[in-house]
Amino acid sequence: MTFKIFFLIFWLIPYVFCQNIHHPYSTSLSVDGSVFGTAAIVALTASSVDEKLTTLTIPEIQSLNKRNINPIDRLTAGWYSKEQSTLSDLLVGGSILSPILFVFDSKMRSDFKTISTMYLETVIFATFMPSYGKGLVRRVRPYAYGLKAPLQEKQDNETLRSFYSGHATWAFATSVFFATVYIDYHPDTEYRKIIWGGAIGLASAVSLLRVTSGAHFLSDIAIGAAVGTSIGYIIPYFHRTGNESMSIHPILSPDYTGAFLRLRLQ
Repeated sequence: MTFKIFFLIFWLIPYVFCQNIHHPYSTSLSVDGSVFGTAAIVALTASSVDEKLTTLTIPEIQSLNKRNINPIDRLTAGWYSKEQSTLSDLLVGGSILSPILFVFDSKMRSDFKTISTMYLETVIFATFMPSYGKGLVRRVRPYAYGLKAPLQEKQDNETLRSFYSGHATWAFATSVFFATVYIDYHPDTEYRKIIWGGAIGLASAVSLLRVTSGAHFLSDIAIGAAVGTSIGYIIPYFHRTGNESMSIHPILSPDYTGAFLRLRLQ
């Protein structure tokens, strides 16, 4: 996956122009150990589930019927556009790269290590969480129901990875992360509405393009948006200075794999 290269690029940017000033976030062994431990389990188990996907046979493709889809998603069954799919790739790439802009802010640049740690955690979860849906649900993409998409593309194992949208998850996770972190560093900014509007607007554009390109149904991007928004907000929330009331711990046993979230109300 091309965007995974960004992890290393973002992580290895030099820690320059550091200043000794207060910041709204902090890292700790307990919080980041828990988050990275859970992320590692998610990455390993999700990848294992996703790798088991098969491909559709020609008779299976020919037997696909729009009437078997719920009324809302049925509206977009058969849509296909390679150009709009490519545009969605470019826009989600811009969303993922957007936190690089933080290095131009002296206050945020001085806290680069903390922000980059949070962002690495955010993108790991955003990358691998959709694999659970894709590997377990195995939903056929909208373009497989129409005549526009090439038969070769319909027979690719990507055709069974419609649920749920990884692009929507990425876009909303990174955009919400960007807006949340920026506003926390600049709570009095007059550009609050513009920041949030731009972030949600970009994520929404990516998601809608996944629908018009025939890659996903509306329900796929709705779930992806919800998961991505949660990731983009919760990871910074875990790291807010003085917030020791929340923690997440991985759970790994022969019968169950998951995470335990502890929340203590003050």
